[in-house]
Amino acid sequence: MKYLKKIISLLAVLIGVSILSFMMANISTIEPAEAIARRAYSNPTQEQIAKIRLEKGLDRPIAVQYIDWFSSSLQGDLGTSYQTNQPVVGEMADKLKATLSLTGAALFWVVIFVVPLSILSATEKNRFWDHLIRGITVLGISIPSFWLGFLLLIAFAISLPIFKVVDYGNINSLILPSITLALPVICSSVRILRATLLKNMKQDYVIYAKSRGLSSSRIMWKHILKNSLPPVVTIFFQNIGMMIAGSAIVETVFSWPGLGSYFVSSIINRDLPVINGCVLVFALIFVLANTVGELTNRMLNPRMISGKELVTIA
Repeated sequence: MKYLKKIISLLAVLIGVSILSFMMANISTIEPAEAIARRAYSNPTQEQIAKIRLEKGLDRPIAVQYIDWFSSSLQGDLGTSYQTNQPVVGEMADKLKATLSLTGAALFWVVIFVVPLSILSATEKNRFWDHLIRGITVLGISIPSFWLGFLLLIAFAISLPIFKVVDYGNINSLILPSITLALPVICSSVRILRATLLKNMKQDYVIYAKSRGLSSSRIMWKHILKNSLPPVVTIFFQNIGMMIAGSAIVETVFSWPGLGSYFVSSIINRDLPVINGCVLVFALIFVLANTVGELTNRMLNPRMISGKELVTIA
């Protein structure tokens, strides 16, 4: 019953997001039929616009359009792009591969840096390394992604041409955009994990572990870190969805042919099937990432029951 409620709530979220997306995509001063006509004709007439509206089924009520689109999407058909006349599913699959490779590289940096920097900052509280890490994390959170991307481009692709950024498919082309995408996540995660570590370092089980003669490193890595990870794990999996959905800026700066830039292009061109398909995929990724994060937390600390954490020292 518990899992059934969870599945129903996830489906409700997806349906709600798809309805809002479909309604908002249809609210614009420029309707899709007019946008299509402007691409096809230099100066379209009302008759030409009306013909396109009829061909694309845009003359029907929005509710009817949504029901037809949602019914097709359940069968894996997200429609045909107004811009390219190609199936949306096929185009999105190609773009999603590029975005997943970028996000995967960014997550690699997150995994590598978050835990060591957090532990170093917590154990060196109010000392040099703590002040340095805290300063860098504040700066990393504050810098906009597009500006950071431009700075990295100027520094390491123009002034010092170490990395290539227009050679898609090459590992070197992944480094700068992945760092740009990962840095805000790393900085925010470090601050959260540091605060949680400091809180757990004051718990009674730490004093008990020290009285038993356990080394500081063992207490930190086996007990304090384990009990400090749940909030960071939750944020980590939420950030997976955020990085995939919010990669548009980074992909635009680095000319990365991913799903984010594809989504932005569809908005500019009023390509409704692509807009609705991208939003549905983004929502699905968010839902799956949050679910995986919840399950991971339960695996890491099965004693967390009803928000209360029971800790034992072994």
